[in-house]
Amino acid sequence: MLLLLCSNYSVINLSFGAYMKAPLSPTGPTVKDDNLVVEKITDGLDIPTSMAFLAPNDLLVTEKETGKVVRIVNGQIQEEPVLDVPVASSIERGLLGIAISKSQLDGKTYVFLSHTESGNDEDGSDVEDDVEPEGNRLYRYEYVNGQLINPILLLDLTAIPPNDRGEHNGGKIRIGPDNNIYFIVGEVGGHRTQAQNIEDGPAPNGLGGVLRITQDGQIVPGEPIFGDELPLNLYYAMGIRNSFGMDFDPVTGNLWDTENGPATGDEINMVYPGFNSGWALIQGLSQSDLLGSGATSNDLVYFGNASYAEPKLSWVTPIGITALKFLNSDKLGKQYENNMFVGDINNGLLYRFILNEARDDLTFDSGELTGNISLLADREVNDPKENQPFVFGQGFGGITDIEVSPDGYLYVLSYTGSLFRIVPASSSSSSSSFSTAIAGGSGGAEGGGGGGGEEDNTNGNSIPAVILGLYGDRSYSPNPITIEKGQTVTWYNGDTISHSVTSGQDDDEDAGEEFDSKAIIPNQYFSITFEDSGVYPYYCFYHPSMVGEVIVE
Repeated sequence: MLLLLCSNYSVINLSFGAYMKAPLSPTGPTVKDDNLVVEKITDGLDIPTSMAFLAPNDLLVTEKETGKVVRIVNGQIQEEPVLDVPVASSIERGLLGIAISKSQLDGKTYVFLSHTESGNDEDGSDVEDDVEPEGNRLYRYEYVNGQLINPILLLDLTAIPPNDRGEHNGGKIRIGPDNNIYFIVGEVGGHRTQAQNIEDGPAPNGLGGVLRITQDGQIVPGEPIFGDELPLNLYYAMGIRNSFGMDFDPVTGNLWDTENGPATGDEINMVYPGFNSGWALIQGLSQSDLLGSGATSNDLVYFGNASYAEPKLSWVTPIGITALKFLNSDKLGKQYENNMFVGDINNGLLYRFILNEARDDLTFDSGELTGNISLLADREVNDPKENQPFVFGQGFGGITDIEVSPDGYLYVLSYTGSLFRIVPASSSSSSSSFSTAIAGGSGGAEGGGGGGGEEDNTNGNSIPAVILGLYGDRSYSPNPITIEKGQTVTWYNGDTISHSVTSGQDDDEDAGEEFDSKAIIPNQYFSITFEDSGVYPYYCFYHPSMVGEVIVE
């Protein structure tokens, strides 16, 4: 058993990021391929974060804030959870990751769980009573007769953030091709050690990287990657800000991950032993210098056999990138076998990526993608509309996990509490299937707050406005909007990603108090009726440079 405790190191946080989650589409999620449909398995989960299969149609799902591991059999949530652990739940804390391994040696089924453990055995006490959490912990359990028993603590990392925010805890778990445990953890609210490439910072403390241990919690034998002393001998990769997704390529065994940037620089990376992702000096492509640090790979901190590599794809405007999964099955069609599927939290979009022949990079010229793929030659999404060639599905709500079931179908877990399955239309027998193809490459969900529907159903007294995209004070059209008391303004999101209509400005203490649409995903509407005269500035919570104004006479 490895117990790793960490100290704090104060920094100024670069960005709190956008924590809004995309809502479900009112008509259900859809995919581009007319030969496939999306089936709803259940919608009764409470902020689910991760899932793992025991057998076809039999899986375990973790709930972020209840601390429960629930079992779903044939689409039915079982009444009693298989486990209930006390969790701290502020922002990105909670019950976060799960993986299942069936031992070839003793025949036992082991379940690995990661969670932010409560400091007083009560759920949410860090929010309600300001109780500091015990730590970000990785446990191994045995699955016996529908219960998780015999917990063994494998890793104990700090959950105390220097910036007083419960963010960047990571938590995803994978069983590697070598049967070892791979656990990804963020820098936990702004820790700045040498693992975050701060040369004169404290020594690495186990945060900000991919950690690797054996299934019984021991150091993996063999040549050390970063060093032979704790905690360096735990690291498989470092320099990672935060991640909600990783998976192994079923063809090569290479590990890939997603990484969240602050106000810029979401990434997809191929993660090799000794990979340094560059945070906190580099995020996104190094030549773009999105952080404005002026740093190059020569400025990073390297241990052992470490090296830096550029991301395979980077987003200048973050999408809230989350889950990553390879479809190691041809059940959806041979063309999708071994493709990479990725989700996001902000827009509820499901992305499909094709790897090159060597399977060490993404390719956009396979002939299977439609749209302007030439814009992706620089491996940087400079405008959100460049997403369109690889958008595969929409309307899922904020996606937290993607998995492949033992029978080869793709499952998508939504923060909204829903679980979906993508299957061939010819084999679908569900009455809760959504088969409408994507129109224009994106769209489909109701706006938060008072929004609703794919059509403008407001009365004739409504003044229409369009959300165009990231164009500063030209993002909302018209701008300003001048109306009389009692009139309604209805905003339509004509962009390809989510936006909001939030009162005030980004730095206002009372921003959002007058009105707040929450996330309005593409092709959806949000309406407000203004009863009082005045000037009402507003902005997009996701993208604060987008500003507008309503003048009520």
